Amino acid sequence: AELPGQMFETPLVVERTATLSPSVRHLVLRTDDGAPYDFLAGQWVKLYLSGGLDRDYSLAAPPSRERPDRIEIVVTRVEGGPGSNELHTLTDGARLDSLGPSGLFVREAHHLDAPALYVATGTGLGPIRAMLLEELAREAATAPQVLLFGGRSEAEVLFEAELRALVATRPRFRYEPTLSRGSDAWTGRRGWVQAHLRELAVTVPGAHVYICGLSRMTDEVRRVLRHELGIDRRLVHSERYD
Repeated sequence: AELPGQMFETPLVVERTATLSPSVRHLVLRTDDGAPYDFLAGQWVKLYLSGGLDRDYSLAAPPSRERPDRIEIVVTRVEGGPGSNELHTLTDGARLDSLGPSGLFVREAHHLDAPALYVATGTGLGPIRAMLLEELAREAATAPQVLLFGGRSEAEVLFEAELRALVATRPRFRYEPTLSRGSDAWTGRRGWVQAHLRELAVTVPGAHVYICGLSRMTDEVRRVLRHELGIDRRLVHSERYD
């Protein structure tokens, strides 16, 4: 993939919002003038908020042929965080300025024929979702795609219905959520994502691994991949959001 050559200051309008979990909001934004927003899956945008604040958010959906003017983000409300709290209160039609796109956490053209293992926690799923939706839309492609997503409880599993639907319609896609504090009723994987790396990595030999989440998780996953599983660091790509 060729990175967009420059960043643009772009006025945006809130098109719609949705609640994904008790603390996470999904915002769909569009360019104010209807012009296409040129970016790659995995990149991020800077949003300018009131009081001189600005915050960076990964784009949570790939570029759309049908709606090239549209971008999506997912925002965790941080207790006492003025930026996230403002974004959680925006209503449809609200306007805000942006600068972007930015970021090198993207799937390059020579990655696409290889299998992929995606590891995400919390809203780190945003850029991973963008990559996955773009990849799974390539109907002629055959490379296996595995998503390992970590959360604390069932309430924090993001885009659950969408991901389950993809499993049902895309045989090459495998979705593996794990919870560190799942209820007694939870029948899926338990514990942190790094506890499941060895089992899943062997199912996709030669995979490129894309990791997004807080630094503590991304550092530990990289360590396990490199030092315990012997995976070439050129196959490991990560982005942290703290």
